[in-house]
Amino acid sequence: MAVPHSVNTMASQSLLLCTLLVFCMQITSSKYLNGDCDWSGSGLTEDDSLQIVKQLYLQCIRGQIHWSYPTGAIRITFQYSNSGADFRACIKPSVDSSGANIYKETSDSLTMLVSDRKPVVSPLDESIETKRTDSGEIHCFQSVGGKATVFLEALPTFTSVKHITHIDYALEPLESEFHTSRQDACKPCNHTEVIRDFCSSDFVIKSRMRNLQEDTFSEETYLDLSISHVFRQRDNIFSPAKHSRYTGSVVLPSRCHAKKASGHFLMTGNIVLGKAHLSCAPRYTHARQIAKELTEKGLNECDLSSLINYQHGQE
Repeated sequence: MAVPHSVNTMASQSLLLCTLLVFCMQITSSKYLNGDCDWSGSGLTEDDSLQIVKQLYLQCIRGQIHWSYPTGAIRITFQYSNSGADFRACIKPSVDSSGANIYKETSDSLTMLVSDRKPVVSPLDESIETKRTDSGEIHCFQSVGGKATVFLEALPTFTSVKHITHIDYALEPLESEFHTSRQDACKPCNHTEVIRDFCSSDFVIKSRMRNLQEDTFSEETYLDLSISHVFRQRDNIFSPAKHSRYTGSVVLPSRCHAKKASGHFLMTGNIVLGKAHLSCAPRYTHARQIAKELTEKGLNECDLSSLINYQHGQE
């Protein structure tokens, strides 16, 4: 007989809270890990006799959690800045993530977001916004007191069975503060922004547009690309193809009304929740000219020689 979701959730929360009490009694020293945007760990390196709740404190606006052979539990506390201002936190478990339940945690409650591999359809906490995409579910909620906390509870399993819990996360200011930057997302980048993005973005590529597809559900436009050169990429977001080329796609808001265009572009942007979000896309020849001019004036923010000198297949 099926058990109502609310009963399952309450029972799971009670069990988890009891487990936490046991952890607290057994822990002789907690682990506090911080500093990096991405964290990777393995339960194989843990002492099973010490049921440790690992503590992660992350202040990056985006990153990843990769937990193989999960054991015990991890409490992840996100903070957008040192100002203490509240923000919006979003997490996206990978579609093949397994081995742990995922909860939103507050000072007095736990709300399940993902039950091992199965997303919770209707969280009881109405403050949680869930968006379904082709590549998984995204769960977003507002911080309290300038902090947002997620609790990962490993499930009992045999160590010989490899489970991996993988989560992408992103933090952003609240809508009232974020409105202007959202409006600016569709504006062409000026010279300074083009070079700044070249120096600091998660990905920098030279590419052509092959196709354009609108996703009405996520209100995003996907640009399918043929990439002739990768200057930099994070997380190998673009896949190798024939003749030393790469393929992949970038996304931008549908309200930007992007149009397919011919020729080569220098595309830059950041990886947010597993997607390559486009920020600047000047014509490649124009980007090279900007790099030359700023370098000659000594105004370049980083070494631009790779951009200036790479001309293969230029149009």
